[in-house]
Parts: sequence; structure tokens; C-alpha cells
Amino acid sequence: MTTALRFIVALLVSSLALTPAGSDAQPAGGSLVVQAAAEPPGLDLTASPASAIATTIHYNVQEGLVKVDKTGKLAPWLAERWYTTDNLNYTFFLKRGVRFHNGREFTAADVKFVLDRAMNPETKHPHPGHYKDIASIHVRDTHTVTISLKQPNASFLLNLARQGSVMYPREAVDTMKSHPVGTGPFVFSEWIRGDRIVLTKNKDYHVMGLPSLDRVTYRFIPDPNSALAALKAGDIDVAAFGLGPEHVPDLRKDPRFQVIVGDTTNDVILSMNNSRKPFDDVRVRLAITHAVNKEEVVKGAMFGLGKILGSNVDPLNPYFVDMSKAVPYDPAKAKKLLAEAGYPNGFDAVLKVAPQYYYTVRTGEVLVNQLAKVGIRVKMEQIEWGQWLSQVYRDANFDMSIIGHAEAWDAHNYANPKYYFRYDSPRFQKAFRESEVTVNDKKRRELYAELQKIMVEEAPVVWLFAHPRLLVAKKGVQGIWRDVPIPALDLSEVSWQK
Repeated sequence: MTTALRFIVALLVSSLALTPAGSDAQPAGGSLVVQAAAEPPGLDLTASPASAIATTIHYNVQEGLVKVDKTGKLAPWLAERWYTTDNLNYTFFLKRGVRFHNGREFTAADVKFVLDRAMNPETKHPHPGHYKDIASIHVRDTHTVTISLKQPNASFLLNLARQGSVMYPREAVDTMKSHPVGTGPFVFSEWIRGDRIVLTKNKDYHVMGLPSLDRVTYRFIPDPNSALAALKAGDIDVAAFGLGPEHVPDLRKDPRFQVIVGDTTNDVILSMNNSRKPFDDVRVRLAITHAVNKEEVVKGAMFGLGKILGSNVDPLNPYFVDMSKAVPYDPAKAKKLLAEAGYPNGFDAVLKVAPQYYYTVRTGEVLVNQLAKVGIRVKMEQIEWGQWLSQVYRDANFDMSIIGHAEAWDAHNYANPKYYFRYDSPRFQKAFRESEVTVNDKKRRELYAELQKIMVEEAPVVWLFAHPRLLVAKKGVQGIWRDVPIPALDLSEVSWQK
């Protein structure tokens, strides 16, 4: 194994399964009803970065050559193995006997088609930067493909495990938004808009004995109280996303349920439009950071659950440096910085939030009060998720916003000046580019420490907290991951205990 391969396979930290390996319980088939807080805007992982798509489709319907497994490490998947001798040319040997849900065999030609399409600007892939270093893709035979890079890329294998790198047949491209086709353990069955998505067992799945479940239904229940009522009424089996933290103490006492509180890569931020006054001034951005009492935010919005952040590198990342106290709560310093920036009396701003993610409104309410104490008068505007995607994410038509960024290893967003908060820092971009071509672990760790230092000093956003994994399931459900090292809800090994 090459140095680069050893490095990348060790990139992600371990996470624990809800039910330990080696349990005596055996799968019992049946169906599972899962609550989801947000309905996906579509079902095409290559068209949108929305985590609501990934939690339904990624690993369940569609898979990649590489997978982030339940231990949090990179593992061979549709590619059973690979090798490289120079960190530039990677040859992948595909697992044999894999078929798409339409019955056709998965081949090396499909790998080339998918990656060529991802690199084509006309397809408007949500993360084209993941493939920018690919120089060529050579199909050697039906089950062998070589991907050559322009330069070493320390994130190459990780990028192949991300949601945008799932494999699909070319004949399904035009229908993926409403009917995804893949190689996963479940087959897409139906989508009743506003109500549910149904997946059924893939009887020809390439992993022997999986999946255990015959049917999975995702029900869209955005309101935490409604989700709690559905859980207690027996209408859902798992509340995976969207239960309020205030429900945890009560549910822990209820013998009908099991409660898991784990870690995620979902970094909740107060974003600022760095291209719009007054947020184009670093003094204003630092003032806002000093004006935020993060402990009070976590207490008020999350009932104390969630780890305070100081940068966009979260605790599940092995290069994490605790920067949570680097810009401490200091209203007096916030006022001083505002005055230096030419805003001695503060200013007015609009905070756009999407209420289907409950924590955005709760966090916003706390922040509005905190910012008012230093003279920043904020009006909170609640908009639908579709409007948030178009107004904030796509068009950058906003002052401030709150959202959780669930993707793992997403520091690359800060190196993209066109990303929605429009942070354009040559200093950060240079350090990030260097980190991406550095395959030596010690050197890359040093560069990631530098990236976190720059984030703190330039304050493009206010990093608030890592949203905890709050999952409640009926007793008897087993095999659900405890932590979430990648935004997916892998149900392939979930079963009912006999």
C-alpha cells in the first residue's frame, strides 16, 4: 500500500454502531418507517448538494467506488481494490456481479461515463472541484479502469466516496431527479410529494445476505413535536433527523425506545455575505463573532446538546484543532470593532432562515437578541427551503443566514469565492491548494492547522456548534450508526431483533 493510500484510508475517525458487532440478534425482515425532517428538493445526488437527498439515497439506492463505512474509514466498495505507485495513476478493479436496479451489469464504462459527466461544466455538478484534478479515465477492460490525475490529490479517494460520486447507468440520467437508479441495497419505489418516499429490497444486491429489511418508508415530518407524537403513536419506527433536543430526557425514560446521542459533521453556522457591506469588512465580521455567546446559543437552541465550534473543521475530523475559544464572547470588543469599521451605532440586517430545520429559527432567536446588545438590529425572515436554495445558496441574495453544513471535509467551500457566503481569501485559497496536493500526513496536518487559524482570523462566518446526532428508535431496531461521519443514513444492515 502506498503512503498516499495509507494516509487516505486513515483519514476519518471511527464511529460506533448503535448495536455492537457480534450481537446475537438475527435480522427479521419486515419494514421500517423513518421520519425525515425535510423533503428532498429532488433525488439526483449529482444535481444538488442538499443533505436531505443524501440521507435518503446515498448508500441506500446509489453507491460509489469507495465508501465511508460505519467505522468512519474509507473502504473499497464497488471497486473491490485499487493500487497506485505514484499517487497520480490509480487503477480500480471493480467488484464482479454488480448490477444496476434496471438489471444491467455495472462496468468500467459506467465509471468513465459518470466521472466524465461530473467534469462536464454543462452538467452543473454541485461540486466540480472534486474532479478538477482528473486528467484522464482509461477503461482497460470490463472491470478495470485507470484514473490519472494532473497532480497528487490527498482527497481523491475521499471524493470518490462522497454523495456526488455515486454510480448510475447512463440510460437513467434524465429521470434521476424523480427516479434514481443505482446499485444499492434498496430500489426506489415511489415518491408521494409532501408525504413519503418508499424504497424496497434489492433482491440482487451484491453483498450477500443484505439488506435485512424488505421495505423502507421515509415520512416527511418537519415539526419536532409532530415527529414526537408520531413516534409515541407508533406511526414511525425511527426518528433519525428532526426531533428536538428538549425531547431527549423524556424519551430516555420511556422503555419503548432507545435513544442515541452521537456526533455529526453537521456544522451549524451563522453565514455572512462577504461581498455585501458591511460584511465585506473583517472588523465587522469579527465584531459579530465577539457579540455571539455560543454557550448561550447551544443552551437556548439545543438544550445544551452540541459541541461549540471555532472553525469549519469539526471534531470528527482527525485534523481538528479546538478553536472554540479563539474569538471569545466580548460585547465591548464587538462595539469597539464596529466603531473602528465606521458603524458606531451599529447597522440593520436581515437574517434568512429555513424553519423546516428547527434549529435555524431557535438559533436565530437567540442571535437576534445577542446582536441587538451591540447595536446590530437584525430582522429574522423565515423562508421555505426552496426559496433558501434559490435566494441564499444560488444567488447570494442575503445579509446573514443560519444553516448546518453536513458534508464531511468541507473546508474546500471556503476556498471557493463563488460559494454562497462569497468569502474570497487568496491566503486561505493558497493554503488549501497546498493541503490538497500534500499526501504526507504530518505536513498536511500542519496545513490544516494553518487553515483553521486563517478561518479564525478572517471570520468569514460565525461557527456556532456541531449539531448532535439525536436518534430515537423503537426497541428492537438494530444496526443504525451512532455517529454520522458522512451525511447518509445507511440502512443496509438495519434489522428488527427477533
